[in-house]
Amino acid sequence: MAEIKYIPVSKLWRHPDNPRKDLGDVTELAESIKVNGVLQNLTVVPLIGEITKKWDGESYRVIIGHRRLAAAKLAGLEELPCVVVEMSEREQLSTMLTENMQRSDLTVYEQAQGFQMMLDMGDTVEDIAEKSGFSATTVRRRVKLLELDKDKFKKSEERGVSLFEYMELDKLKSPERKNEMLDYIGTENFKYKLKQAINDEAAEARKALWVEQLSTFATQITDKTGYKRVNSFYTNGEVKVDRPEDAGTIEYFFFVETWGYIVLMVKDEPTALTPEEEAKEREEQLKQERKDAAEKALSEATARAYELRADFVATVSTAAIKKRLADIVALWAYAEYWDDTGWLTEEEIAQATGAETLAEDDEDGEDDAAFTLQAVTDAIGKTPEKALLRMIYARLGDGKSEGYFRSYWNSYTMKHEENEKLDRIYALLVKLGYEMSDDEKALQDGTHELFGEVTDE
Repeated sequence: MAEIKYIPVSKLWRHPDNPRKDLGDVTELAESIKVNGVLQNLTVVPLIGEITKKWDGESYRVIIGHRRLAAAKLAGLEELPCVVVEMSEREQLSTMLTENMQRSDLTVYEQAQGFQMMLDMGDTVEDIAEKSGFSATTVRRRVKLLELDKDKFKKSEERGVSLFEYMELDKLKSPERKNEMLDYIGTENFKYKLKQAINDEAAEARKALWVEQLSTFATQITDKTGYKRVNSFYTNGEVKVDRPEDAGTIEYFFFVETWGYIVLMVKDEPTALTPEEEAKEREEQLKQERKDAAEKALSEATARAYELRADFVATVSTAAIKKRLADIVALWAYAEYWDDTGWLTEEEIAQATGAETLAEDDEDGEDDAAFTLQAVTDAIGKTPEKALLRMIYARLGDGKSEGYFRSYWNSYTMKHEENEKLDRIYALLVKLGYEMSDDEKALQDGTHELFGEVTDE
């Protein structure tokens, strides 16, 4: 049976396994204790000595009430009312974890640490779910977060990152890349950087497949000297290698470039060119390959930026749209005046309104109207503001190729180019709450590193 007694503050000790590591500011609580005293008993267990393995008869370990203990010390109290109980280590941890979670006192990382300790003591995921009130899936996801860099994770928590955002990291396989994303999570750059990391991870997997397929008939080399180019492959493209018909009689080699290309080569043969002419030819070839790689990289960055804009338009709140309705309609009217809009396809109308298309033929064999007025009315009835924004956005013609660069046939350098239409779209989305990433801003003003990752003319 639990015993209630007053225990000297000097004989009360914090529990080393308390999931809540940071007790926060207890100044206000200390002031309240000075005026009203401690209104709730602490829960404690006898402290068993690490060396003696015995209780000294007067020292206790706090299970519930760590903040009250800290505040009482600050307030100058000498003793506190405590409920003395008997608990196993497993029960102590479970009690502390449950108590803190019921009060929402634990950070995500502290919860994860608490769950792991309970697992280490023999609880199953299902046991923890039942005791904590979280689903088994949430418990597993919390524990998985412990694989991440501890210091980076704690810094990210200071930015108020949600569990959903941490779950987004599961889209990556590499622990190293997940830890890199901790530098961006909770900032305006996270979504862009995450998409980039996902693409890069997929690109590495494709590159490995390229190397695997090329290795069936060619030898990988690390120095191109003494070899000449036969073909080149952009590793972010579809993995498709056609084995040369003469691969059985001619020795082939391949070189993996650092900027996304793999070059298929054969041993160079003596030519009538002078060494200077050969060097110039190789340099021209190298410039073209680097330009091609930069152009493809800019295209991919432009597509990533569009995906973020489209995702935002699809999820922006009705309240934000209502607040900026005049700006939305004004941009549409301006674009219509300058004939800077495009006709919408049936698919685009369906996506914008949520209306289902009809696919039946009439008696003359002609397609009926793709939509009925009633179908569209019913589809947009609940959220007409969202449907209006999506329709106007689709009419403005934003897309994966809408960007800020152009490639010229007579230049080896990628050129930044202003895009007033995209500027206007960004300006509207920012008013609606969109946060441009640093990469998007750099693409817009021409300072992105990809504009520099090309050879001089």
